[in-house]
Amino acid sequence: MSGQRHALFCALAALLSWSSSVGAEQGDTEIGFRLLWVTGSATAAGSIADTGSSPTLSSGPGIEIDWVLWPLDELTVELSVGASPLPVGTTGGSLGGIDGGSVWRLPLSAVAQYRPDLFGKFDPYVGLGFVYNVMMFDDSSAFKELFSDAGFSNEIDLVAQVGVTYALDLRWSANLDLRYMGLRTTGTFVGADGTGDELDFFLDPWVVGLGFRYRY
Repeated sequence: MSGQRHALFCALAALLSWSSSVGAEQGDTEIGFRLLWVTGSATAAGSIADTGSSPTLSSGPGIEIDWVLWPLDELTVELSVGASPLPVGTTGGSLGGIDGGSVWRLPLSAVAQYRPDLFGKFDPYVGLGFVYNVMMFDDSSAFKELFSDAGFSNEIDLVAQVGVTYALDLRWSANLDLRYMGLRTTGTFVGADGTGDELDFFLDPWVVGLGFRYRY
């Protein structure tokens, strides 16, 4: 019986030792890949010229690559770059229902994270930082006929984040992440006669991410 208790104690000690060793620590770096689902939509605050029509932005799937740096055991910095298409449309007026193409949102973000070392292989975190939204407009043929020039401005906004990483082994981990990643942008629409309209969009997207990371 004493031999069985000794074997059980050794197994538990080995399990606890392994669960603590799989966590990242000061000086480590992780690279990760996430699949994203972006929620939210926006209608421009105003309409195009005399048409009575307002452009709209929608959201959907995306992808992201991120790097996590450990300057301290419980303080990390996440740097990420993503890509997600935002469909452009119109509503109301004489141009309502037109497919305007897509704006490719390329968010470049930097987030400071706090990671309490309390849960073994589970590594929860909260974060706060900034995002620079690069907007690349791939307008449709219908929009090209209507406007001699159209585009969306690049802007800086806030990021708030909560998530958890689960260590699969010493190097690999799975990651689930939820972020508020603000987006304000100004759309410029120049007609064939050279007159233009600048319309503001306020999109409050929540971004759900699921992916994997590799620590080195």
